[in-house]
Amino acid sequence: MILSENINLNATAKDWVEAMRLSGQLLVNSNYITEGYIDLTIKTVEEYGPYIVIIPGLALSHSRPDVTVLKTGISLLSLSKPVHFNCENDPVDIVITLAAVNDTDHLGLLSKLSDYLSEEENMDFIRNCTDPEALARELNKSHIE
Repeated sequence: MILSENINLNATAKDWVEAMRLSGQLLVNSNYITEGYIDLTIKTVEEYGPYIVIIPGLALSHSRPDVTVLKTGISLLSLSKPVHFNCENDPVDIVITLAAVNDTDHLGLLSKLSDYLSEEENMDFIRNCTDPEALARELNKSHIE
């Protein structure tokens, strides 16, 4: 589901835009997306509002499938100090970026991720985790079951 290199824990961002850039940059660094996809995710929030803050404290940064997506995947950024998207689920301290090459490849991934995130103890694990490899193992374990 996720590579440890696509996880950054206890990062610092001055605002929601920087948080989305940091989360997206993880996917740029591992050749899942190009920089252009990050711009698309930010533009989506600017145009449609912070609907990406799907549960308290968590934003699912994404945009439509596009040529800027090289392969389907996710990144996860946790923040040492939450940022505000100006919505009811603020403040946000976890930003997951989802990139999909088409309209269907990511659906299984999204389903497993939402099952995992729906459990409060799993959200606590993410918030308290300091080891990207341990978090990747935990997320990937939940993906297999």
